[in-house]
Amino acid sequence: MNYYIPSKMESNKSKNHRFIELDLLRGFAISCMVFFHIIWDLDYFGILQLNKTMYNFNVFFQVLFLTLVGITLSIKNNRIQDRLLKSYNNVIYHGLWIFSLGMIITTVTLLFMPDRPVIFGILHCIGLSIVLSTLFLRFKTYNLLFGFSIIFIGLIIGHYNLANPTFIHLMIGLHQTNVWKYTIDYFPLLPWFGVSLIGIGVGNILYRDNKRSFKIPNILHYRPVTLISWIGKHSLLIYLFHQPLIAGVLFLFLLF
Repeated sequence: MNYYIPSKMESNKSKNHRFIELDLLRGFAISCMVFFHIIWDLDYFGILQLNKTMYNFNVFFQVLFLTLVGITLSIKNNRIQDRLLKSYNNVIYHGLWIFSLGMIITTVTLLFMPDRPVIFGILHCIGLSIVLSTLFLRFKTYNLLFGFSIIFIGLIIGHYNLANPTFIHLMIGLHQTNVWKYTIDYFPLLPWFGVSLIGIGVGNILYRDNKRSFKIPNILHYRPVTLISWIGKHSLLIYLFHQPLIAGVLFLFLLF
């Protein structure tokens, strides 16, 4: 079997080089997330009533996606240390940008879904996790320990409920009983930031010195690979626009 080996030119451009397996995994995760959102919308609009237990499988793709966030951050950290990227400022700005997109979603859902708005959803979590990660990137594989510790703490405090939590409470993981009655998307830093930290630890094992520590088959010539990797490269845009598109199509379907 042929294995994928970056060309000399590609290696020299490691600042911009993307690892195709990460794009594939990210594309797979976001595709599955979109699929589950289609199912959720069909149920929400009363078109097709489904067994709610199947939504539990979505957790796997959420964990995968946040782990990939951490792996990507570990790669960026290596490139900063190798002076292929300028500084952590770009990482912080990127995190704040994603967090601001989350706040836009908060505003939109407060207007159109005031009974279940997104106060601290996955974009809020990813954005702040990226910013906070700059304090942890230097610890490399030790982040595996930090990550599991944060997950453990998050699972504990998640059992303490508040009747009227503030934004800060929701951010760290203190919420109402049965929080899903009040929001359609909730990813508190505790425990989810821990998943990203685990990703940082894994990334420092698998992509030490900006190189793979493993071989992968040469799969670039397969069309499905090209499509899924393209989805992975544009996962943020797809996440932002897929839900309004799905909801709009279903609304028109019900209208006519």
